[in-house]
Amino acid sequence: MDTADPQERPAPLWSSLLKYREEGNLRLHMPGHAGGRGLPEAYFTLAELDLTEVPGIDDLHQPRSEIKEALRLMAQAYGARESFFLVNGASSGIHALFMSLPGERPPVLIPRNAHRSLWGGMVLSGAVPRYLSCAYDAQTGIPLALDPGVIGAELEANPELKAVFLTSPSYWGTSLDIAEMADKAHKRGAALLVDEAHGAHFAFHPAYPRPALSQGADAAVNGLHKTLPVLNQGACLHIGREYKDRNLLAAALSLITTTSPSFPLLASMDLARQFMQVKGYEYLDRAGRTAEKYRARIDQIPGMRVWNPSGDNDRYAAGQDPLKVTLHISGISLDGLQMADVLRREYRIQAELAQPDLIMFMMSFLHREDEWEWLHRALVEIAGKYGGTDRKTGVIPLIPCPRMVLSPRQAFRQERRRVKLKDSLGRLSGEMVAPYPPGIPCLLPGELIDAETLEYLWYIKQRGIYTQGPHDPALDYIMVLEETGKGQE
Repeated sequence: MDTADPQERPAPLWSSLLKYREEGNLRLHMPGHAGGRGLPEAYFTLAELDLTEVPGIDDLHQPRSEIKEALRLMAQAYGARESFFLVNGASSGIHALFMSLPGERPPVLIPRNAHRSLWGGMVLSGAVPRYLSCAYDAQTGIPLALDPGVIGAELEANPELKAVFLTSPSYWGTSLDIAEMADKAHKRGAALLVDEAHGAHFAFHPAYPRPALSQGADAAVNGLHKTLPVLNQGACLHIGREYKDRNLLAAALSLITTTSPSFPLLASMDLARQFMQVKGYEYLDRAGRTAEKYRARIDQIPGMRVWNPSGDNDRYAAGQDPLKVTLHISGISLDGLQMADVLRREYRIQAELAQPDLIMFMMSFLHREDEWEWLHRALVEIAGKYGGTDRKTGVIPLIPCPRMVLSPRQAFRQERRRVKLKDSLGRLSGEMVAPYPPGIPCLLPGELIDAETLEYLWYIKQRGIYTQGPHDPALDYIMVLEETGKGQE
C-alpha cells in the first residue's frame, strides 16, 4: 500500500496549468473566453484553467513534456507498455483499435453483448464481425460472460480471424477469464482486445477482478470517468508489451481526436491517477468491505434480491465488481421504472439503471457508509409500502442475435426509408436499436429483422424501455434499408 502524501507524487499536467495561470499572461490565443476576463466569477474560475497548446502546457497530438510525463506515469500505474489519453470517452479508443487492425475488411470475433461503440469502430475500419451469442441469466435476462472454450473453438474453426474484442467487466460488473482467452487467441495469431470501460479501478486493489492487461490482453480501454474521479469523457487506452501496431494505432487516435482537447479534462485524468496511486488501495479496501456488508443487508429486504452470477451462472464469470449493485425486484408492486421515480422524488436518490424488473445502483469507492445506509433505509421503506404483491413479471425475452446480411460499413452507406414496425418483418434494419443504459444493441443496420427480433422490439416498445438509435423513439416506425444489395465500400 502506498502511503505517500499526494503532493509527493507528481501530477505534471495539472501543475503546468496552475503555473500558467499564476503567470497572469494577457491571453491573445484560443480559446475565445481569454481566461474568463470580464465573466461572472464561477465561469472565470473554470475558464482560468481551460487552456490550449501554449508553451509549457504541451500538445496531446505530439507530447514532448508535461503530457508525455503524465502518460508515462499513467502507463506505470496500469502496468502498460504505453498509455494514451482519450478525450472523447472510451468509444474513441475502441474506434482506434479497430482502425489499427490489418487489412481492408479484417474479420473480428465479438460477443453480442458488446457496447454500441464497437459498431462505430467497424463502420470506420471496415471490420466484419463474427458474433458470438452470450449466455443469459434466465430470471433477469442479464447477459453473462463467455466460456473460454467457445472462444478457442471459434478461433480454431475460423483461422482468418485477426482479433477477439471482448467486454470485461460487463456493464453489470461480471468479468471474464481474460488470461485463458488471451492464451487461446495468441496461439492462433489473433490479438486480444478488451473494452474494460467499467474496470478502471481494478488495477489498484487485488481483491477486485484482475485487470485485463495483467492477464495478457494486447490492449485495454478504460472509461476513467465511469469509476474514477475524472471529468466526463475522460478515458485511457493502454497497450501491452506485445502489441504489434503501435504506430498505426497512434495515427488512428490522432485522426479521430480533436485538435483542441480540453486541458481541464486531461488534468482530471492526471490527478485521478495520482490519487489512485496514493489513496486508491485505502479507499477501495474500505468500499469493498462496506459493499459486502450492505449487499448482504439489502438482500434480506422482502421482495428484493441482490443479483449475483451464482449457481449455474458462476461458470460464466471469473469475478464480480462489488460496487455494481443490481436488484431483482419482482416481489414488490412497483416495477423498476416506477421505483426509480419514487427514489428520485421521495428520497433524492438517482439510480444508474431502471428496467421493468431490475434496478441498478452504481456505487463509487468515494461513497461513505452513511450514504450506503441512506440507500438501504430508502429500500426498506419502499419494500414496506409496496411489498407483498403478486405482480406478474412475465417472461423476459432474450436479447436476439439477428443475422448480419451486410457488414456494418456496407449498411452505413445504404439508402434508408421509414416503415411501420409491424411491416418490418423480413427487412434489413437501417438503424441501431440499443436499450440505454447499458447501450448494448439488440439490432444493428444491415441485420435481418426476423420474427424473434421483431418480438423483442415489441417487448421494449410496450415496456417503455428507453433506447438510443431509432429515429422514432416510440418505435411505431423503424428505418429499413432501401436496397438489400451490398453498399459501396
